[in-house]
Amino acid sequence: MNAVKIHPELWIVFVLLFFIFLSLITFITSIRPPRIMSEIYPGVLGLKHENVTFMTKNQLTLRGWFIPGKSENQKTIILLHGYPADKGNILPALSFLNPEFNLLLFDFRYFGESEGNISTAGAKETEDLLAAIRFLKTRGINEVGVWGFSMGGAVALMTAQRAPEIKAIVSESSYAQLDLMLAELFRVPLIKNVLALLIRLWSNILLGIDPKNVSPAESVRNLNLPILIVHSKNDHVIPFKHGLILKEALQDNPQSEFWFETHLSHGELGEDYQNRIRNFFVKHL
Repeated sequence: MNAVKIHPELWIVFVLLFFIFLSLITFITSIRPPRIMSEIYPGVLGLKHENVTFMTKNQLTLRGWFIPGKSENQKTIILLHGYPADKGNILPALSFLNPEFNLLLFDFRYFGESEGNISTAGAKETEDLLAAIRFLKTRGINEVGVWGFSMGGAVALMTAQRAPEIKAIVSESSYAQLDLMLAELFRVPLIKNVLALLIRLWSNILLGIDPKNVSPAESVRNLNLPILIVHSKNDHVIPFKHGLILKEALQDNPQSEFWFETHLSHGELGEDYQNRIRNFFVKHL
């Protein structure tokens, strides 16, 4: 029997269809990742708290915790979790900031207990942070510090130019530009850039969001407030080059600081972490 021959044109079609299918599936799973629901809540750590809710401008209800400090005039820090985690994921590592500060933690849209059908990895989550700031203003809190990890760090940096209430930011392991992260979804050198371009296309078509425009680096170029950028050369989730891009973008901000580690993985805490973070907020809030 003669083997069935497939014309070269059909091979090209098959390859194109494979790329389109793989990029679409990856895009869908990226905006709708599995939800992580932490079992940690403030009471487990002996912290008094209030369950709070507030709404974004497009009517999504976000849920969080307000953890009061030891006095009515306490400064307030908003703590922002990463992707695809929730507010409970970051609470144990940051609880040391209370009772010296009021703390507000909340779940970004789609994640944890908050409403939402998709995550946009930071693009629209800036509206979530603005909603949190509006909520605090109803409590008479008009100035805040913001600590954010990974996606949360990116959101903090991108929101600051729209929120004069933000007086100081700690951004840990943030990406500098979202489109640069798309290729990190794939580990195959020869095809990852093609797939990244296709995912960018899907984002434009289906969400109206160009990942290239989701850029903490561009957002901070004209900021002049205290910002601490924390990153590690050993971060294999958000490569260290993002920290360097942010450093370049902040070169004209005399109040910017950089804490670059060598051996820590994504989310690992550096030596004397608590004192360095606490001192930064004490100094600038």
